[in-house]
Amino acid sequence: MTTNLRISLTILSVGFAIEGAGEAYSLISTGALLPGTSIVFLLSTAVTLLGLLFLFLGRHEWNELHRARAARTNQIFILSLLGGFIAAVEVVVLWQYPSLGTPVWAEWLFGAALGSLVLGTFITYSYLVFHLVRNPSKAVLVVSAIWALLVSVYIARDLAADLPAIVSAVSTRSLTVEGLISPVDYLASYLFVSYFLLFAAYLDAHSVVAKGPPKPGASSPSAAAPSNPS
Repeated sequence: MTTNLRISLTILSVGFAIEGAGEAYSLISTGALLPGTSIVFLLSTAVTLLGLLFLFLGRHEWNELHRARAARTNQIFILSLLGGFIAAVEVVVLWQYPSLGTPVWAEWLFGAALGSLVLGTFITYSYLVFHLVRNPSKAVLVVSAIWALLVSVYIARDLAADLPAIVSAVSTRSLTVEGLISPVDYLASYLFVSYFLLFAAYLDAHSVVAKGPPKPGASSPSAAAPSNPS
């Protein structure tokens, strides 16, 4: 009863590999690829959504521990999306009330909100399978989240400084996906490290799930992994 979960983990792993390869190429080529302009990013998004679909279809295959973790994962993901919502509302308010200008606190709020959106994605994926992987992969997931945190801080800083230009572009109706992403695209390319680490950890999770639930009396770390709440 783990077919859908294994398919989902496989699809998400493929998505991480595509994302990692795309970001690595963007880094090497100094931002030659931009989200919204390359099939690489569209493909990785489609693959990720397909993986999440199989997670939904396979929800009956999760035991109580899995369901509790999935529920908390949803909460983390919703909180990260809240960051994007806050940033969008802030831009709309500053656009509608130009007399407010762009105070420093607004810039830092904007940067922090979008930085949390980036970071929240990696924390979501790391938390989802943390209880399924063996100890070395747990360390890999932690490193992936820490690296994403460092990159997110720099992305937040640059986006904060770019807020006046973004509000101006909205006012003149000239804001595009490329215009929003390009200032931080080179920084975001460093996330290839986190994507590849997630790829490795999800392969381990797939291996553990494929072995099924632990047998009575089993004491090996591999067999015990799915029931380890930590």
